[in-house]
Amino acid sequence: MKKRLLALLLALCTACATLALPAAAGGANTAVQAAVMLGGLTPEQAASPDAALTRAGLAKLLAAFSPYRESAAAQGTAGALFSDVGGTDAAAPAIRVAAAQGWMSGYSDGSFRPGQAVTLEEACAAALKLLGYDVTTLSGTFPAAQLNKARELGLRDGLAAGQGAALTVAEGAQLLYNALTAPTASGEVYGGSLGFTVAEGKVDVSSILLGNVEGPFVAAAGQQLPFAPAAVYRNGEAAADAALEEYDVYYYSQNARTLWIYTRKAAGRITAVAPSAAAPTSVTVAGVEYAVGTPAAAAVLSSLNGGGVGQVVTLLLGMNNEAVRVLTGEAADQVFYGVVQNSARSLVEGDGADVRQSVTVACTDGVTRTVGVDKSLNFPAGLLVELRVSGEGEQLARIDARPLSGAFNAEGTALGGTPLAADVQIMDTTGEGLAGAVRPGRLSGVTLQSGDVRYYTTNEAGEIDRLILDNVTGDLWTYGVLDDVRNLTSAAAGAIDEQIGRPGTDSLTGGAQAAAAGAGNVAAGVADIILPSTSDILYGIIDGSIASTLWDSLTSSTGSVASYVLRLAADNTSGAMSNILGWLGKGASYVCYIGGESATLNTAVKYPVLAGGVAVSRSPSGTVKNMVQLMPVLVDKLGAASVMSGSARYETADDMQVYLWYRGQYYPTTLAQVDPEGYHLIGWYDQLGCAAGGRVRVLVAVKKD
Repeated sequence: MKKRLLALLLALCTACATLALPAAAGGANTAVQAAVMLGGLTPEQAASPDAALTRAGLAKLLAAFSPYRESAAAQGTAGALFSDVGGTDAAAPAIRVAAAQGWMSGYSDGSFRPGQAVTLEEACAAALKLLGYDVTTLSGTFPAAQLNKARELGLRDGLAAGQGAALTVAEGAQLLYNALTAPTASGEVYGGSLGFTVAEGKVDVSSILLGNVEGPFVAAAGQQLPFAPAAVYRNGEAAADAALEEYDVYYYSQNARTLWIYTRKAAGRITAVAPSAAAPTSVTVAGVEYAVGTPAAAAVLSSLNGGGVGQVVTLLLGMNNEAVRVLTGEAADQVFYGVVQNSARSLVEGDGADVRQSVTVACTDGVTRTVGVDKSLNFPAGLLVELRVSGEGEQLARIDARPLSGAFNAEGTALGGTPLAADVQIMDTTGEGLAGAVRPGRLSGVTLQSGDVRYYTTNEAGEIDRLILDNVTGDLWTYGVLDDVRNLTSAAAGAIDEQIGRPGTDSLTGGAQAAAAGAGNVAAGVADIILPSTSDILYGIIDGSIASTLWDSLTSSTGSVASYVLRLAADNTSGAMSNILGWLGKGASYVCYIGGESATLNTAVKYPVLAGGVAVSRSPSGTVKNMVQLMPVLVDKLGAASVMSGSARYETADDMQVYLWYRGQYYPTTLAQVDPEGYHLIGWYDQLGCAAGGRVRVLVAVKKD
């Protein structure tokens, strides 16, 4: 059981594509954590991911991501292979392996220079040799040949460094992690040759690391660990505090000096167990199904012991949201806070026909719960509520707003001088009932007004432990790119021509009818200039002919679009004003790319969007509530989490989308495939008035050739 749960951890990390770094790192990086688990990095090195990667560090990474990761230490300590690498040096075994396998070499003076920083091209050359490529046969010369081949194989995915730049520890780990999914010189997936499972470009290293993690354990009051952890993760996020509280579920790797703590709980009445009441392997609580992860939990839930459907319980959840322990009685009492997403009444029949109401609530702990309430009560979407679970069952009640203002500190650990709890739950919400979890670090340095906080609670220590925000991040909007604006102008032209031509042609014949028809066709001819094409707009931004002030005026409202249309068409079409305004007031279908996938958004009204990046507000059911144009900025420098336009710096969203635009078509791509040297880059950022918004949500690349 203990060994199997590491597989669950790593499967979860693979599915999410992220795993938190230690507390000092303040970020998320699966590659770094994998390097720690494989022995390529120490927890201390992982805590400084932006430090320069040295030649000794590269050798350790190469050995860790190779068949020699377990045998490197057996190289022994006798003798010195290089003049500046002693046999007892910590990196000596890895350096010996790297040199013996030809991945790296020393200098003509007999030194290895273990403390020297590694450049991108040096690391790429070593990684290519690790994959079995003969770099002397590559097309071109060093370093272009190595860099081009590394890009072709995907080794540079996620790396911001360019030619000649020194790599960071995190970038070195990313390079070697990318190698696991790359093909070797013989055509085999490299990770597969090491015994890893590689599927759809993702790596599951659980089969190699099964013995590293112990757990799950449930902490008792005053529980102590058998070691002092160097890295702590609380509910999947980096944390500084390793203290265990009663009922915390925890796992640890003593070798990696790493601790995982989970405080998540599911509470409510059981409505289903499966596959049987006597031996359940899953349980449904408050409308959510959970796997039963331990024999102890299964025993409490079993009908053989009086458990099962109708029982009010609290499930202690582990790293894969499995039920590790089941609490009953007073120990099961819990309180949750959140916002209503929807409510529904349905007919029930049994002892006569009646109506039952169920309400779905998005809670601050990230769980969406569905509970039954009095059929006469009203719980509209977006309402703040409190959900109490006790031996009597579930009680849902509306709560009054509790605002709070102030600035988050730079570390994202305090708001207005009040510290955040180590396991703080932060949720952003919209008036429509949309909700999403927010990492504390996402709010670093952000100033909140009283209207930005809908509700908060504090724990016994006076720390903020729950925080419900009101559209602070802008992350609850859906972002994408408008595929083509001409579909709207074509529809407009057709409507105008139809309205202009119909009255005059029904009663006319011959030349008079032709003249009237010709007048109507003027609108169709004007359609191509009613609104600019996507290419017109993109190149207008690139050459500076479309400034941000003009863009803002054109996209500030539907009325502005109407005015723009009228200025171009009014002189050529009789009665165009009423026809165009009437067209603007009707619905439309917007063809977009969202998350790299083509999507058609059908709306009841038209929105002031022209081309490029757009933000879409939706209800929990998916209905479009609003559509807003993003602001463009010409990007000339790319960073790890930001872009530069001249001297102005713009933060990038964690899930920023990247597209190549070519001949009227968007092609989803990745940041690693574009750069300011070969492409014109246009960033589209939100101006939605969100305190923690203003981030580049979409990056569009136009090749310079």
